[in-house]
Amino acid sequence: MSGNLAVIFDVAGTMLEMYRVAKDLSRDVLLEGIVTSELIMEKGGRALLIPHLDPEEVMKTPGETTLADFFRGREKNVVISCSSTPVFEDEARSILSSSEVKMAALQETLAAVFSRCPGFYCTSGLIVDVEVGEVAYAISTGGRPFPDLAAVLEEMEEMGADIYVASGDSRRSLSCLTRWRGIREERIYPASKPRQKEKIVTSLKDEYRTVVMVGDGLNDRYALEAADLGVLTVQQDTRPGRELLDAADEVIDEIGKLPALLREKVGGSSAS
Repeated sequence: MSGNLAVIFDVAGTMLEMYRVAKDLSRDVLLEGIVTSELIMEKGGRALLIPHLDPEEVMKTPGETTLADFFRGREKNVVISCSSTPVFEDEARSILSSSEVKMAALQETLAAVFSRCPGFYCTSGLIVDVEVGEVAYAISTGGRPFPDLAAVLEEMEEMGADIYVASGDSRRSLSCLTRWRGIREERIYPASKPRQKEKIVTSLKDEYRTVVMVGDGLNDRYALEAADLGVLTVQQDTRPGRELLDAADEVIDEIGKLPALLREKVGGSSAS
């Protein structure tokens, strides 16, 4: 057994306070402060594609460049983070490889995020609709640690917990956590889909006496159910649905309340 306690964190909305901007490509409208999962779950056949790219490279590209031209030869660097119904990655990538949508749409969302969340964390993606064969939204996200996060992670470590991260974001985006708090790279699982998060939880249950999952979104549902203790955070105010609330054992409105909750619920299991 590796240890007594493992705590797995989602990132966006759980560890980081997020600001999200989407461009509705069918209406040519910029949507601020959106919840990504709500856009995806509006209808079947939608999938969020996360490109493993530096946002600065995106911004330096001529705005008239099409998505098809930009991603040509880079298709394998684009992965599905989550989807409303099962979608094959090759199917989603084929939509991207033929898209006439201009890079300017993605750049517009990135510029809006940069203006609000400079410096710490930024990523971008595209929501494709395989039922109509189109890119539906360009989307960008920026974030900064919740005020209590540093103290929470420090207290977790003092409790003897091993900290893991399972996120739908790219490894490049998640590297900020290694630089900021020294979370070990081998304990960071990027581009994790909902069922992959569940598998991460179940695999760690073979190594630890107690495995805790901390998340805030629908893509954390299966992991919350699989964990010995599933903790749903609503600090980001993501309007969780009943199925997500039912998946969690506990709900907290501030990440700062996590250490006390763990001491109450897992108690001596975290002792060395």
